[in-house]
Formats: sequence, structure tokens, C-alpha cells
Amino acid sequence: MDLQKVVANKLRSLQNILKPNNLPRLALMIAILLALYYVYVNYLKEGFELEPTKLDSEIAEGKKLVLFYADWCGHCKKIKPEWDETAEEINKKDKKMLKVNCGNGSKKEKEIMSKYKIDGYPTIMVFDNGVASPYEGKRTKEAFKEALS
Repeated sequence: MDLQKVVANKLRSLQNILKPNNLPRLALMIAILLALYYVYVNYLKEGFELEPTKLDSEIAEGKKLVLFYADWCGHCKKIKPEWDETAEEINKKDKKMLKVNCGNGSKKEKEIMSKYKIDGYPTIMVFDNGVASPYEGKRTKEAFKEALS
């Protein structure tokens, strides 16, 4: 098949989908996808991953270890498996290990980076009743646990 025929077939398929009698089905499919996305964002994401807007309320009380990372960062990709495994174990009783993706460049992410002087990824901070200090330990399961004890 040449490219022109493939494009023509795809356009016909798209025209069939957009026919007036198919619009209710299309609207239903879009509604289902939006509902699934809502469930994913609010209920299925890891319980220890925070939206930047929720950070302040989570670190206000108790001792917390927070990983500030960017999805696109190679060093972050290396640390995340160890972090996630430890967090899953530690956070069974109470959320003590959290992570915040600050690599998208939103206004709130930039505010957080400025407030806590984060200038690179990954950055780990210890918060004790909202007071931040840099984490200086090793990046191992045992060291993370020790920092929270």
C-alpha cells in the first residue's frame, strides 16, 4: 500500500467516527477516559508521590524524607527504584518518605525549588515539623531508614 492510500483510509475512518450518529458514543468514550484518568490521578498513583501543591501540608508535622526529582533525569531514574522500595516498606504505617516531581517547570514547582534551594536533581531533604535540612546520607535503603529514626 502506498502512503496516499493509507492516509485516505485513515481519513475515511475519522470521518466515520465523526458522523452525527456516532457522536454520543464518542462523547461516552471521552467521558469514560476522563473518569479513568481521574481515578488514576486521585487513587492509583503511589501514595507517597505528592503534587507540588500538597507538599507544605504533608511536611508540616513529623519527620519526613522528601525526594525532589524530574522524570527525565537519568540520576533520578537510578535512585527511584531504591527509593520506591524503601518508601513502600516505611510508609505502611505512616507517610514518612515522599517524592515530588519538580521537572515539569510549573510555577508551583519553581516556587518549591526556590524556597528549598533545590538546584539539581535528585535532591533529598529532611523535614522535621516543616523545617528543612539537606539529606547528607548515602542513597541506600538502610541509610534512608536511619535518617527517619
